Amino acid sequence: MALPLPVIPPQRANNTSIIDRLNLLSQALREVDEAQSLRCFDLAKFDRILKTTISLCPECLQHVPAIVYSLKRRVLVTKKCPIHGLSTAVIENDLAYYRLSNKDQWGRRFADDLVTDFPAYNGGCCENGSCDTQGEADDIAGDITPQMANKSCTVLVEVTNACNLACPVCYSDARGDRKMPLELFKTYMCRLIEKKGGLDSVQLTGGEALLHPEFWEMLAFLHAQAGVKRIYLPTNGILLAKRDCAGRLVPFKDKLMVLLQFDGGDLSANRALRAANTMNLRSAVIENLQRLGVAMQLTMTITQGVNDSQVGWVVDMALANNHVKVAALQPVTYSGRYDLAPDPMNRLTLSDVAKAVMAQAGKRMTPEQFVPIPCSHPNCGWITLFARRFGVTANIVKHLDMRRAIDEMSYKTVLSTGEIRRIVGGPLRQAQGGAKASPASRAAAAVGRRLIRAKDVVAIAIKPFMDRFNYDQDRVSACCHHLLDTQGRPVSFCEYNAIGRQGDSWERYPMLKDAITDNPAA
Repeated sequence: MALPLPVIPPQRANNTSIIDRLNLLSQALREVDEAQSLRCFDLAKFDRILKTTISLCPECLQHVPAIVYSLKRRVLVTKKCPIHGLSTAVIENDLAYYRLSNKDQWGRRFADDLVTDFPAYNGGCCENGSCDTQGEADDIAGDITPQMANKSCTVLVEVTNACNLACPVCYSDARGDRKMPLELFKTYMCRLIEKKGGLDSVQLTGGEALLHPEFWEMLAFLHAQAGVKRIYLPTNGILLAKRDCAGRLVPFKDKLMVLLQFDGGDLSANRALRAANTMNLRSAVIENLQRLGVAMQLTMTITQGVNDSQVGWVVDMALANNHVKVAALQPVTYSGRYDLAPDPMNRLTLSDVAKAVMAQAGKRMTPEQFVPIPCSHPNCGWITLFARRFGVTANIVKHLDMRRAIDEMSYKTVLSTGEIRRIVGGPLRQAQGGAKASPASRAAAAVGRRLIRAKDVVAIAIKPFMDRFNYDQDRVSACCHHLLDTQGRPVSFCEYNAIGRQGDSWERYPMLKDAITDNPAA
């Protein structure tokens, strides 16, 4: 039988919302069972069918039906476009690291044993993800999925599209000369804080946000907002390598974390990914911020065959520096500028990064110590946690009451000392087999619960973003990692980079008169 799939034109062609069009595709997917799905997608080679969902045609970027399945322990997705036919991409290279979610909604699940249950978020401005605040469902920046009802664990605000590097790998393809006006920035942020009832974190980004001539006014404005808990500053480090520039961060350090681009210690890898030698600059940034007591995250973009052998080095650097609170490991995504050859069937996935950490890092880690981040979707990020105190660095995931941890950590990016202590040393069970923890383990957890503080915790987070190849609408609809488009609307980060950015022009913004054009790192 043929899949009962309606041919759905772009939104402007029929003036329907994206939700209406997704619902038409979803209805078609829900009407076919597992056996019918195999015939619909002409699927001959597979080990197990996991689910159906909505994805993107990698050629025309239209929403299309898709089937997710395992084959030789890999998780693949096959899409069916009425114009361009079938296409296949890898989602995950090891089935053991793939999960379905109780929030999956657009197709049918066929592997209930792989479902991870996350609590529903009840703090949005509207129900069922269908609110249309500020014309949110209008097709201005491409077909976007409404996100106002979702928790915004972090919101990226691109304040300029200019940059002082020209990285061969850049999801935003930053090479512009525009800036967001300061007053518009304030308007967008005040509106979003009100609509969301506060924001856990805001990222001032670009391009390179520090190039904005009113960056410091923007930072001061966010710092003064009671409705903003944390401020993140992603940067390539060129400007913060200068002591006077780094010193200006000190008044904001109670809320601030600097997210430093940190791709490894190999010169060839840095030149391949950044077209520059940034190694000395990054060392200067780490030293400057350590001296000033400013918290940091080391952000590693990982490309197969380029710097995947450097993962352990980056993790070791994070664990060795007490002011570094997170090592964020991001398999490269094929959005924006990607001058290296993209291959949808041969790419790094979450499991590859986790295994690289375990094989390369100085601290011994096991698969059971990596768990899905309890927030939007279990495939959006996995994490392991360490506590550093009294000169000792120890993994604490094995001491977590995971049920309580999910309840405490869901939809939060900032945990208090009290919240951390409540999830450490609870009713412990080993990850495998359900056996009770040993008396020594229970004693260690009890001691840890009394001594651990929020500032002692360091995270290793693996964050695999999506592009037009591995796109899954179930993840997008549950998204909590948002980016403001030029209309001030929160958009799924992955969706915006895959299909929204190309239609969201910066031409309405003024020129960036004071952009720095030299590149001292080259």
